[in-house]
Formats: sequence, structure tokens, C-alpha cells
Amino acid sequence: MRRAFLIGAVLACFSPSIAAAQSWVDSVLPERSFDFGTVARGSKVRHTFRLVNRLDQEVRIATWKTKCGCTEVRVGAQVIPPGTQTTIEAVIDTTKFVGYKPSGLTLVFQSPSPIEVDLNVSCFIRGDITLNPGVVDFGIVPRSSAGGKPSMTMTLTYAGGIPNWGITRIQTQSANLTVRSQEQGRSGSGQVQYNLTATLDPSSLNGFVKDEITLFTNDPAGQTIPISVAANVQAAVTVSPSPLILGQVKAGQVVSKTLLVRSLQPFKLAGVRPNREELTAASGDGTSKLAHTVVLTFKAPSQPGPYNAVVEVASDVSNEPPFKLNAFATVVP
Repeated sequence: MRRAFLIGAVLACFSPSIAAAQSWVDSVLPERSFDFGTVARGSKVRHTFRLVNRLDQEVRIATWKTKCGCTEVRVGAQVIPPGTQTTIEAVIDTTKFVGYKPSGLTLVFQSPSPIEVDLNVSCFIRGDITLNPGVVDFGIVPRSSAGGKPSMTMTLTYAGGIPNWGITRIQTQSANLTVRSQEQGRSGSGQVQYNLTATLDPSSLNGFVKDEITLFTNDPAGQTIPISVAANVQAAVTVSPSPLILGQVKAGQVVSKTLLVRSLQPFKLAGVRPNREELTAASGDGTSKLAHTVVLTFKAPSQPGPYNAVVEVASDVSNEPPFKLNAFATVVP
């Protein structure tokens, strides 16, 4: 009887803290599982989980561990201040597997309270469909139009035995990516081979870019096939810090931050344009030089909560589109 009482007392002490931890986890990680559906063998499919800190204190990730050797994890930042966000990317390499494959990772949080959280991913790997290479990775791409539009070709092979198997439609997440398919051959036994050529337009992109190609087929057993796309688009003009973290700001308070705008060649600032009225920027001095400083002023609105804006920084560098800077803050009463 005494033992049962002690166990009950211990559970009563821990239950509120467990419930509180679960509450803040639900707030910052609304999505914790993802199913890729049917994928081709050899493909490397990726999914990005967003962690958005809507709390009034920082979120700190101590470490993480994968659930399978086939899974690679990339964490954007381990310390996430209030009003900011980061990403946790999980990549499954399907080369050595066929059939249903569950995987994922476990995030180990240090604060606001110690807790382990599972992020689960799964897919069904078709052994009769192979993709080579398994992912479209453009690598480092210059954003200027002078660098051209990079292309990459993959080979998709179907050996499932359906005589009229084929790709009926191709879809991408972004208009910056276009894909062309060309049938290369078809055998009497039902084997089909396609060349898929992906082309990226980097002119309006910046930094690490992720996209996805979805192939639609006439196969009732698996009508869609996802293909992951990645690139690192480098601008001729850079702005730091990027992103701009304004931190916690009281309603009505005015804070200023200094931006450093740089390039490898002398340039003039053509304009600094925030998309929200709470942000204002001092204009450049009209001279041509390698680096400019811009003072950005933020007057916090009366409405408390997360705040984000985009600031376009334009220059006179030929063929260089404006740099888009993301700004984050948390407005507190």
C-alpha cells in the first residue's frame, strides 16, 4: 500500500512538468511526421521540419540522433531566439532498401526544458523503378544571369512489366525549376527508360534552395514519384547579418540595427525597401565602393507576438537582382 502511494506521489510530481514540456513542443514543432509516399529506388528524398520559436525564451537543441544509417540530418541552428525559426532536414537514401521504410530522428532539447522529441519520416520504395542519380543537386550556382541557367540530367528506369507504363505529367514546387522528360527506349517485356533534364533559374533566389519534382504516372500501384532538388545560390552582393534578428522588443519601442552590404567590386546602393511600414532604412550616400552600411530602424507595433518582414537591398551591379533579407522580432507587451 505504501509503495503504491509513493509511486502515485512521484507520478503526480512529474505529470505537470511533462505536460508543460509537451505544450511548448506542440507550439514550436506543429509537424512531427511526414510520409513521402511511393519513391524510386536509388532516390534521396528529403523533408524539412520547421521549428518556429513562438515562446518568450530561447529554444536550445543539445543534439540529435538518427533512427537508421540511411538517414542524414541537417539542423539549421541549435539556438533559436524568440521570434525566430530554424529548420531540421531529414534525408533518406533509398539505395539499399525495397518496400516500406520507416526512419527519422530524435531531437534532444536542452531548453526550455529537457525533453526528447521524435521526428518521423517514412516511404515505400519501389524496386521496379530506379533513379540515377538519386537527387538533383546543382551545387554552387551564381545568381547573376551572366552565369546562365544550370541543368542536370537523370535516368529513370521502369521494369515493372506494364506495357504502356509512362510519365503523364511533371510538377515542381517553384516556377524557378523546369523539367523536361524524353523517353529513351521501351522493350517488349515492359521496361521503359526516361531521361529527365532539370533546369534552374536562379535570378530571384538566394542562399540554400530546396525544391521538389513530382512525376505523375499512369501506374495505379503508385501514381506519383518525388525527386528532391537542392542548390546553393550565391549572390554578387551580400547583406549581413542575414537573417536579421531583432530579438524581443516592447510594443512602441524603437530599435536600430546596422547592415553591412558588400560585393567583390565597387557598387552603389540603388535602394533599401522594407515590405512593412514598421521598418525604415537610411539611404546610401551615392558613392561607389566595396561596402556600404545601412541603418535599419524598427518601431514595434502595438500588437504583441512574432513579427517578420522582408527587406530588399538593390544595387547597380549588372544583372544582379535585389538581395532579400528576412527580419524577425518578438513584440512583447
